[in-house]
Amino acid sequence: MRMKRLGLLVAAAMAVASCGGGGSNEGTDEQGASNLAPAPAPASSTPAAAAPTSPVAGPASVPVLPPVIARRPDAPPLGVNLEALDDWARLQPFADLMKTSRPWGTADAPWDEKAVVDAQGWPTGDASVVAVLRTFDAGDENSAYRYLKPGVYALSFLGKARVTLTSSQDVEVRNYLHDPATNRSTADVVVGAAATQIMLGFRETSGGVRDVSLLRPGYTAAQTFTDEFRQAVAPFGVLRLMDYLASNSTRLRSWQERTTPASATQAGRNGGSYEYAIQMANELGKDLWINVPVLADDEYVRSLAQMLKRDLSPQRTVYLEYSNELWNTQFPQTADNRNAAVAEAIAGDKTLTGGTLCTQATFDAATGGPCNAYWAGYFRVGKRLVRISQIFGEVFGPEAINTRVRPVYAAQWASSAIAEQVLKNIATYRGKPSSLLYAVAGAPYVNLPQEMITATTSTPDQIHAALQTSLDTDYAPYFTVGAFVAGSYVRGTAYNGGDFTRATQKAIADYYGIKSFAYEGGPDLGQSDASALAKRAANLDPRMGNIVTAQLAQWYGCGNDLFVYFNLTSAWNKFGHWGLTNDAGNLNSPKYAAARRVAESSRSEWNTCR
Repeated sequence: MRMKRLGLLVAAAMAVASCGGGGSNEGTDEQGASNLAPAPAPASSTPAAAAPTSPVAGPASVPVLPPVIARRPDAPPLGVNLEALDDWARLQPFADLMKTSRPWGTADAPWDEKAVVDAQGWPTGDASVVAVLRTFDAGDENSAYRYLKPGVYALSFLGKARVTLTSSQDVEVRNYLHDPATNRSTADVVVGAAATQIMLGFRETSGGVRDVSLLRPGYTAAQTFTDEFRQAVAPFGVLRLMDYLASNSTRLRSWQERTTPASATQAGRNGGSYEYAIQMANELGKDLWINVPVLADDEYVRSLAQMLKRDLSPQRTVYLEYSNELWNTQFPQTADNRNAAVAEAIAGDKTLTGGTLCTQATFDAATGGPCNAYWAGYFRVGKRLVRISQIFGEVFGPEAINTRVRPVYAAQWASSAIAEQVLKNIATYRGKPSSLLYAVAGAPYVNLPQEMITATTSTPDQIHAALQTSLDTDYAPYFTVGAFVAGSYVRGTAYNGGDFTRATQKAIADYYGIKSFAYEGGPDLGQSDASALAKRAANLDPRMGNIVTAQLAQWYGCGNDLFVYFNLTSAWNKFGHWGLTNDAGNLNSPKYAAARRVAESSRSEWNTCR
């Protein structure tokens, strides 16, 4: 269990309010409204960590990035989860900063996200926006990541405005020009070495502005993705888009509601556009793992399938998952799915209740038995995934299912009974699982014990020892076929189709003739700011890379298939230390280097199940 994205969304946006040194604007005496005292933004709308309140010198040098590599055809199936699209994210995919800006705010408060906007999110009057903000965690004081890249950022937009800055230290707007013939304005946003955030205001407009672009230094409008992003994803074959698509917050139901490239930001509640994801796959040679929104209707799914069939390169594979962790009650989509299951069961769908017709009263009274809302919800995940698989088969052709289109049933690693029973439900009511699904997946995180997560005196040695113990005792033995017999775990015992056998995921996958995947996984240092510097030091120790290597070696050695690491990048702070690196400019961190070495190897090297 982990909160991940939800944890970040409750972080206070104090940095927006604390950096009061506004930048200057050529041709105006206004200091970007820096004389105003910005109020703290609501935690749910403008999350970020606190930034320094006084100028800090920029880094003396920037790490040299390794060259982009091409994946070898016999490489182990290793993918990564991408970080959410946020202005403060540690890895920025887009050359245009505005693609990950926050929703537009009022003219004097870019962080309030309360501007009057059109259907695509562009302001219809004077407004301002948080374009980018660097977060600041323990240990980041001297990192290159802490500061924006100095240089000239090219601003362009439709409309005419007086461009201002708010709380944007060491940033200036210069060389503003407006072309009446095209109604397009341009300007240079000059960023200095101590800049950590850019907040732009657009005043004296006539009906607002739109199509705002802020290109990073050295990029042109023809370039969509940053070089850092291309290099960071290069070793990995599959990109899981759970956070890119905002699977834990989206309320999308219809296709018309989705984010498109014309939207004011890709970082809204409904996540990024499929068009950019497809471009990413085609340009970078990556397969896509797509999480279909929990509320998406059949026409949404059909439209998604049609877009992928039309625009995605025929050489690319699509993995399909229904939402994210619909067993995890920390996430709102779990309740959405459970409520839908109860409604469908009451309407007469007895496949969700073991053949029993249930009413609201029997659901309300149930403590067990077939009229159990939680189990109905679990079974509905299988039902909905099968329907998604069927729709994609109708669009791509039935021969594409489990070849180019690969539906994945994701379950709870710690409770194999859910996968066991859901796959049995699919086999009973919907068809042979191996003809409908490609894989079953879990999230094998190697954990610290709870007392160490919150301990204030933990050392890197203790952290590594605890993670190694977790891998050796809690995970490695269960990556292979096995089940419990008379209360004891017996390796090599095959699953026999029984109920609540506590069989391993690999055993259940083998029984149904499908693959065993990890949709997430890796070392988990918990979610606490206790011993923050020790946890950071542990992440930067080569022994952490050894743990990553050992986990992947056992995973592949025991015959499992695709492992999708969580996460490619992230901050390392009280919300977790998920990232292979916490700085996209540092791809030599032990975890990233270990994963890269595995990704560059041959699958035949990993054949020992210890």
